[in-house]
Amino acid sequence: MNIWFFIILILAFAIVIGPISMLRPSPAQQRKEQLRLHASKQGVRFSMRRLPMLKTDMDQPATVPVYYLPALPNARDVPEWILMRTTYVHEGNFYQEWDWQTDVRPSDAASSLLKSYLPQLPASVLAISCSNLGVSVFWMEKEGADVLDLLIEMLTKLHKIDSPVND
Repeated sequence: MNIWFFIILILAFAIVIGPISMLRPSPAQQRKEQLRLHASKQGVRFSMRRLPMLKTDMDQPATVPVYYLPALPNARDVPEWILMRTTYVHEGNFYQEWDWQTDVRPSDAASSLLKSYLPQLPASVLAISCSNLGVSVFWMEKEGADVLDLLIEMLTKLHKIDSPVND
């Protein structure tokens, strides 16, 4: 047989198989999907949201992964509070580099719970918030399931504190 036949056959095979293999998720994408499935099994939802702008931000922040527990259907109005990691430690901050981005503050119970968890959170946790939509954490997903379990534990406790139901 002619060598050109084999060269054309190899090229045709590469043209067909190449794009198919590029559609496979990368190991990083597979890891993130596993984290999201792990959270989903525990009742935690996932979305992509934009971080609120810090007072020092010049550009609009990028969208980041958010893990959240939705508000209870019969929960009363919960004023929104947002606690964000800043780039500096200041005595006016809530805790080290963590500062409030709204005028609303959570209950004393939620504040003390946050202070107990903040030292344990990795730098990839960018913000924690609570609103009528539920309790959420903005996390870059750089760590594994152990950090996710810590975040879910924190979200669950905050959800119980800041989602009182109407009587």
